[in-house]
Amino acid sequence: MLNIVKQFAHQLISPEGAGRAKYTIFKELLKQDRHAHDMLAELEELYYQHKKVDINVVNRLFNELSTAVSTMVSCLSHLAPGSYGNLRDYYKKFDFYARFALSPPEIDTSPPFILPINGFYDNDLQVGGKGFHLAQVKEILGLPVPEGFVISTSAYNFFIEKNGLKHRVYDLLSRLDSNSPSLYKEISEKLTSLILNADVPTNLEKTIIFSFEELRKGSGTELFALRSSAVSEDSHISFAGQYSSILQVDKSILIASYKKVLAGKFSPRALYYRIMNGILDDATPMAVLVLEMIDAEASGVITTINPTDRNNDDIFIHTVRGLGESLVGGKISPETIIVKKKDDGVIFKRQSPARGRNSTQHTSFTLSDKDALQLAAWARQIESFYNTPQDIEWSLDRHNRLFLLQARSLHVQEKSEKTDIPKTEGIPVLLQGGEAASRGVACGRIYHLDNENNMHMIPEGAILVTPVTPPSYVRILDRLAGVVADQGSAADHFASVAREFGVPVLVKTGNACLKLQEGSTVTLWPDEKKVLDGHIDSLLQHYKPVKSPHAQSPFQRAFKMVIDFISPLQLVNPDDPAFIPESCRSLHDIIRFAHEKGVQAMFSQAREGFIRKAGAKRLKSVVPLNFFVLDVGGGIKKNTTEKEIGLDDLRSIPLLALWKGLTHKGVKWSEHDHFDWKSFDDVTLAGGVAGKDDSAFASYAVVSRDYLNLNIRFGYHFALLDSLCGSIPEENYILMRFAGGGGDSSGKSLRLDFIAEILSRLGFSTKQKGDLLDARLMRYDEQTTSDKLDMLGRLLGATKLMDMILLDSHMVEKAVDEFMNGRYDFSKT
Repeated sequence: MLNIVKQFAHQLISPEGAGRAKYTIFKELLKQDRHAHDMLAELEELYYQHKKVDINVVNRLFNELSTAVSTMVSCLSHLAPGSYGNLRDYYKKFDFYARFALSPPEIDTSPPFILPINGFYDNDLQVGGKGFHLAQVKEILGLPVPEGFVISTSAYNFFIEKNGLKHRVYDLLSRLDSNSPSLYKEISEKLTSLILNADVPTNLEKTIIFSFEELRKGSGTELFALRSSAVSEDSHISFAGQYSSILQVDKSILIASYKKVLAGKFSPRALYYRIMNGILDDATPMAVLVLEMIDAEASGVITTINPTDRNNDDIFIHTVRGLGESLVGGKISPETIIVKKKDDGVIFKRQSPARGRNSTQHTSFTLSDKDALQLAAWARQIESFYNTPQDIEWSLDRHNRLFLLQARSLHVQEKSEKTDIPKTEGIPVLLQGGEAASRGVACGRIYHLDNENNMHMIPEGAILVTPVTPPSYVRILDRLAGVVADQGSAADHFASVAREFGVPVLVKTGNACLKLQEGSTVTLWPDEKKVLDGHIDSLLQHYKPVKSPHAQSPFQRAFKMVIDFISPLQLVNPDDPAFIPESCRSLHDIIRFAHEKGVQAMFSQAREGFIRKAGAKRLKSVVPLNFFVLDVGGGIKKNTTEKEIGLDDLRSIPLLALWKGLTHKGVKWSEHDHFDWKSFDDVTLAGGVAGKDDSAFASYAVVSRDYLNLNIRFGYHFALLDSLCGSIPEENYILMRFAGGGGDSSGKSLRLDFIAEILSRLGFSTKQKGDLLDARLMRYDEQTTSDKLDMLGRLLGATKLMDMILLDSHMVEKAVDEFMNGRYDFSKT
């Protein structure tokens, strides 16, 4: 009620100021409407096109959308005070539920910050996935694991909180764009810099150093490995090779190394992998394993089944000399021992590593039968415990002791059971040999990559040919049709992730970089260890790719809830009695409602007598109207002080367009100069009575550079018009109402039929009720809107007294055709 009183008082005291304020608020509403639609469109595109982004991107876009909608509601409350007070309540409701869906999980920052590697844990929430599995392997299965401890996830959360990094991390994550590898790198560098430049809180640092000293004394060694162990790592989503491990760590670099492992959470490859799998950043806090550094004679990976063929459940033991980083990093090919699981551990076959331009003799290592069978036995035990195929890392130290370093679920592809494989005889084979690391068929152009810095240059749908397959290549997997590598292994981290994503990979070819020509179109067929010349569509159709990532990810579940509260549109018809705040079911409904009612509020200002003569200037023109103009911003030439102005003083685009039509040479005004609008004692206007000395006899226009609100009167009838005509098509509109008339009811009805048909032909939507006709045209560009206003001016001039001229529908049809053919004077029938 107070807003209503203030607005009414402001109108009485300063109609010009009130008009300008209302126009300014209206323009703000339109600006926020446009921004809200932009944000809604971006969110809908992300959701319905299944684009992969961080949840913080959704959060940022939603915040902008919500702020825009809130501002629209505020603007509407000023434009139509007291009319839609409960609209704010519905906005708050939808905003709350969407924010609830986007809210991060509760963060635990409380001790203990150090946990034993030989503890019993219910889940991975405190020790991360790697730590959780190693603890089970050590304590439940009793298998050899290096001594060590875990710096818990709550320590990571405590580190982030004490340094005030949470919202800075959120902000940077909200800028990620999956289509821009360079932006991933840039954001990653900023995120890792935040971590590396932050201080480990004093009490946490002391706790870590104390535990490190205790471990050093107990183990008798000076060097240790710090390995990532994030929550969800080594689960059904492997994060294979995506995080960081720091080897050969002594006390002098302990804290710096701890921060490096934490910072690895934000490497480009880790960011990409997490986002592609729909995992939320807050759901992957980082624990860190501190383990004895194994002085490795040999290392490797065990898979308890062929990862590219579920029907082949032999055990595969991959071995390299020294540390296993070069193997899992895809830099070299290992020796492989195949152990028959069904024959009680009989060594079936030994396969030598691939030889090529990047291979070296000293990397190979021949594991003894005894050690191979021991590893196979442990692998069967672990597989049985978890009841799923396993990917296990191991190491043999220089004292001939075996250790298990990691155990995680192995993603296994199904081998095609189809027998009707298309014939490829006669098609040139460009490359034969190697090992299928990920099954399927892919076609594309060859692209050679020798340097990670050139990854952003790889075209969409390429077949990547590379010497090696490091885990960093994971972040371009969604752009690749397939991969061929000189080295690499089905056991390396890149291959593991490629299988998850369903990207065909052929490794251990030895010489693909030499044999496959850049730019040539090929068909990659890892199942048959072949690269064929050309695009073989029959193979592609036979082996339709199956993308693995996880349909109902946490990201998608949260995003769906957000979309449900922002996107559906129920309010579509402004004339429906149900077009009320109570019918709003989403922010989209509120946007629609606020825009529609805002436009109506501006349209109604002329009908409600929003302005009178005070502050307005009289327009001199050949049109015999008592016409006043009130400028609220750029509608009249600057420094115009006269109370009367001419057309040369006007700058309002919509008014000039309308006046162009009113003064068209085909519109005749002189024949009606004898009609004195002021000669009547009373004039009935749309249900109200105005005296002859009342300012209601005049016509008024509120204008700006791109806005017009018009009340124009021709004796017994009048027209109201509200229009925005500017450079932004989405904001442009024309609303118009015709009413009244001096003829009988039949004549008035025929006149409205005439006007309605012309408006329909001009592209307007119309609605007729009694002697009122409402019309609207929305979202056309500036030139088209100007042209329509020009035609409206001609229509207004042509219909001055038509209610007294038209006698039947035949005359209406004839007059409509004549108007559309350029006749604008119907004074003589």
